[in-house]
Amino acid sequence: MVRVALNFAIMLEQVKSNGYKEEEIIQALERKDLVFFQSCGNGLPDWETLFSYYEKNKPGVKEIIADEYEITFLTKGTLKRLLSLKYQLVEGRDFEDRGEVLGTITLSQESFHSFTSILAKNWTIVVLEENTYNVIFDIKLFAIE
Repeated sequence: MVRVALNFAIMLEQVKSNGYKEEEIIQALERKDLVFFQSCGNGLPDWETLFSYYEKNKPGVKEIIADEYEITFLTKGTLKRLLSLKYQLVEGRDFEDRGEVLGTITLSQESFHSFTSILAKNWTIVVLEENTYNVIFDIKLFAIE
């Protein structure tokens, strides 16, 4: 599992949220296909930066694309964006913003376990309810007391 800066994780999740498969993304990175990536929206900071990062970190980028990563730090705003891109969750419908807590989120067991592995350590998960199929939980800003 690779540790990754937020911007690269968000950029790749943005591409994956457009329905592209791992191999398609890797091929586009190999070609430095700017048109392909621009069709997925604006990059943060830009797609050229992603190409450069890929050239220096091919195995790491492939791990990110395969969901084998951990984000080093997440702000609340980017955590919301990640939930939207990766799981199609919408604030006000699928979760509540309660200040230092994003609450009452429901994910399948598989998605929950994937999410817990990528979540930055500045957030903690509080499981509210769990069954065979789903997990309902809050995400709380981790505070050192």
